[in-house]
Amino acid sequence: MNKVDILCDKDRILMYDFSRQSLNRMNSHATLLGSLPFFSTYQDTNVKKEVDKDRLIIREAARAFESGRPVCDLDLEEIFEKTKEVDKVFLGNLMIPFITISIRYSDFADIRIQRIWRISRTVYELLRHWPAGASFADAVRNAYPANKFKDVLIEILHLYNEETRMLSKSIRHLGLLRTAVTAYTEALHQSMEDVMESLTETAVQRIYGDKTVYA
Repeated sequence: MNKVDILCDKDRILMYDFSRQSLNRMNSHATLLGSLPFFSTYQDTNVKKEVDKDRLIIREAARAFESGRPVCDLDLEEIFEKTKEVDKVFLGNLMIPFITISIRYSDFADIRIQRIWRISRTVYELLRHWPAGASFADAVRNAYPANKFKDVLIEILHLYNEETRMLSKSIRHLGLLRTAVTAYTEALHQSMEDVMESLTETAVQRIYGDKTVYA
């Protein structure tokens, strides 16, 4: 795999691990809701959506880096518009009889753009410190001290968590499912916040070895 493919693959692994650990942590009430077909479908397709969206952002940032454009010249609004196409596929995969779903982007556009910016900056830093023949772990260690890289991961995951929460609140025309969706989303949001510390700690230790990483 080339460097961009490796970045996308590392992101995919992190995101699916984040989702799995968060769902495992949810309380019994939320787990009951999550067993319903709608919630199971929503969670599966939502994680895939975020992985696809991250892949788009990573590739856009890498393309700009390789063309010599500084990260400050990235058109974040243009990338934001492209991510809407990923959302469109996500909504198309949610087959819910008698319910029409639409999204108010104004509710969470700022959060998404912040996330695009944070991921893009990270891509630039890693590619800038990734010499030919070096591994992903080498690039990370070259680019960041352990504590800083942990902070970067937490920031990216927190922005994802906040966007997921706000996206769920912005979905319209849910009808009688609104209360259940709200309860499920709030429980999932708390679970995601709860697992971030241990998840990022483990991810950083894999790269930096047994070195203790302090929050």
